[in-house]
Amino acid sequence: MGHPVTFSSFTTDDTRQRLPRMARSWPASCQAGIVSVGGLCAVIVLAMVTHRSSPWVMAGALAVPTLVIGAFTAYEWLAGRRLEITLTPLHLFGVAAGLVLWLMYQTAPGSLPFDPTSAQLCEYVGRPLDHACLAKASAARLHSDIAWWSTGALIVVFGLFARRSRTAAWSAPAVAIAGSALALYFLEVFVRTATSGGFIF
Repeated sequence: MGHPVTFSSFTTDDTRQRLPRMARSWPASCQAGIVSVGGLCAVIVLAMVTHRSSPWVMAGALAVPTLVIGAFTAYEWLAGRRLEITLTPLHLFGVAAGLVLWLMYQTAPGSLPFDPTSAQLCEYVGRPLDHACLAKASAARLHSDIAWWSTGALIVVFGLFARRSRTAAWSAPAVAIAGSALALYFLEVFVRTATSGGFIF
C-alpha cells in the first residue's frame, strides 16, 4: 500500500508553490543579474556619451541607473527581511570587486598622479603659480573629491545591504564606475577649459 495522502502534505505542496519570488533563489538571482548587468552597461554608455556635457547633465545621467539599482536593492532588502532571507557571505565578493574598482579607477586626466594637487593641475595646463587657476583647480578638486568619497560610502552601504540583497552585492562595480567616472569628469573639464582659455566652475 502507498503512503496515505494527508492534509498536511497538501498544505506543504501549496505553501511550496506559493512561496514568494524573492524567497526562491533562481528568480531572485535572475532579477539581480539583469539589474546589475543592465546597470553596468548603462553606466558605461552614459559616461562615454555625456563626458563632454555639462556637469548637471553627466551627474543626472549617471544618477538614473544608480537610483534604479538603489530602488531594487531597497526592495530586495525589505523583502529579505520580511521573509528572513540571509545570503551567503560569498556575495560580498561583488562588493569587494566594487571597492577595488573604486580604488584603482583613474580619476585624474593624462599623466597626472592619482590625486593631483591644485598646483599640479595648474602646472599640467601650463599656468603655474596663477592664482585664478589655483582657485579653479581647488574647486574642481573639491567636486571630484565629493563624487569619489560619496561613491566609496555608497559601496560600503551596499555591502551592508548585501546580507539580504543580491543586487546590492552584484551592482557595486557599476556604482564604482559611475562615481569614479564623475570624479574624473570634473578634473577633465578643468583641464579642457583651462587649455581653451576659459573656466565653467
